[in-house]
Amino acid sequence: MEAYKRHYLTAKVATELFKMNPQYLSSMQRVKVDAQVEQLYRIQDAILHSPEVQWVNLSETEVDSALQTCIEGYESYSLFLAALDNQQLDEVALRKALSEELKCDKVLEMVSNSVPPLNQTDAKHYYDQHLLEFYRPQTWEMSQILITINDAYPENRRDQVLHRIWSLYHQCEKSHFETLALQHSECPSAMQNGYLGWCDAEKLYPQITERLALIAPNQVSTPIETELGFHLVKYQQTRPAGQATFEQAYPFLREKHEHRARQYLQRQWIAQLLSAYAV
Repeated sequence: MEAYKRHYLTAKVATELFKMNPQYLSSMQRVKVDAQVEQLYRIQDAILHSPEVQWVNLSETEVDSALQTCIEGYESYSLFLAALDNQQLDEVALRKALSEELKCDKVLEMVSNSVPPLNQTDAKHYYDQHLLEFYRPQTWEMSQILITINDAYPENRRDQVLHRIWSLYHQCEKSHFETLALQHSECPSAMQNGYLGWCDAEKLYPQITERLALIAPNQVSTPIETELGFHLVKYQQTRPAGQATFEQAYPFLREKHEHRARQYLQRQWIAQLLSAYAV
């Protein structure tokens, strides 16, 4: 596997699996990431050598747009370049990795474009039989600063992290939370100034959910410890829990049907492709 490809996929998988940069992974986390990187590379390489790839067109404008989206995640272009350097990448390598990824996505979209529409009667039957699935938990539009605990690094041992997170908490009284998140958070959301978007209670650590219930909008919490490390959180607004009606649920059901059907067609195609793939 080419070095640029490994570095890009490692950063991508580490973010998706553990919401952290590769350098902060534990040894066990790294093993899991490396295994998924190998599998993802095998799939991408097979797609890029498939007969179907000749039927998709990828413009330079599309690659430019993807690259620009990456750049816009940083406060400045120099910070973007520094982040690339930390991942042992440069802009040319990132552009090549993005181009290959976009081409794979286009091929998968092409081989799964014949999804039948969702029957509304079937959708209503599914809704009636799975009402609990459409109970919406409380959600918060929130941001965080995360400092991870990792004994492999002196500055990330628990006592040091606890000191750092309390220092950041007190700095929030004088500085913008978003600026501190960008500068200090070890969560990938740092690239968005700590912004996590809408998060529901069932997907948050219970320690965080409990604290969110005790603070006011835009109030920064005191440090919260989870298995990842220490967090400072705040939320902009919240939505209460409640049962969605069928009319509210139908767009979700239609999207879910299309997503599952596309995934099924893509998995079938990839399985056939890999059966004839030679490394």
